[in-house]
Amino acid sequence: MMMLELDNITKSYASACGRLEVLRGISARVEPGQSISIAGSSGCGKSTLLNLIGALDKPDSGTIRLGGQNPAEMDERALAAFRNRKIGFVFQLHHLLPQCTVLENVLLPTLAGGRARESALSLQQRAMQILERVGLSDRAHELPARLSGGQRQRAAVARALINRPQLLLADEPTGSLDEETAESVMGLLLDLNRSQKITLIVVTHSSRLDGRMERRFELRQGKLVERPL
Repeated sequence: MMMLELDNITKSYASACGRLEVLRGISARVEPGQSISIAGSSGCGKSTLLNLIGALDKPDSGTIRLGGQNPAEMDERALAAFRNRKIGFVFQLHHLLPQCTVLENVLLPTLAGGRARESALSLQQRAMQILERVGLSDRAHELPARLSGGQRQRAAVARALINRPQLLLADEPTGSLDEETAESVMGLLLDLNRSQKITLIVVTHSSRLDGRMERRFELRQGKLVERPL
C-alpha cells in the first residue's frame, strides 16, 4: 500500500513576463486506498500537480514521497521502473495505439523492463481478466477505431491496471464523454478504488465525480485547499 506525502511543493515556469509560479508550497498527506479529487479553474496547475505526483516531472523545491520513496532521488532507469510498476495513468484522451488491438494496447506497459519472470501467457491471461472486469473481454481483438468513446476509455483504464499499480492518477477521465458514458467510467474507477484498495487521485471539472470522492481538494492561486464533504 502506498502513502503519498507532499511537503511544501513549488513549481514555476518561464514566461514572457518572467517566472510564472504555478504551485506555491503545497503540502498534503494521502492515506493508502483513499479516493481524492482535485478541482480548480482551467490553467490553475491541476495537471502540473498530477504530473509531479506521478513522477513525470520534478518540483522546483519540496519533497514528494510515494510509499516512503522520493522519485526525485532516482536515476532515470530506476524512476522509469518505479513509475511503470507503482503508478497507473488515465488521461482525458485515451492515447490508444490505433494499429494495435485492445488486448495489445493493454499489454503495452508490460513491455518495459522487469517482467522477465512473468510469461507472455500469464500476462495475457491477466490482461483478459482485467478486460472482463471493465466489460471489454468480447472486444479484446478489436482495433480502437471499432470501439465507442466510452469503450476506449475503459480500455485505457485496463491498460493503467495491467502492472497492478498502487496509485491510479486520472486527469479529466470523463471530460470528453457524454453523461451516461461518463457515469459508467466514474463507477468503474470508484469500484476499482474500493475493491482493490488502489489509491485514486482524479483531476476533474465534473461536480458529479467530485462529489463521490472520499476527500475533495481545490487548487486556488497555487495552494491546495481541502474542502468539506
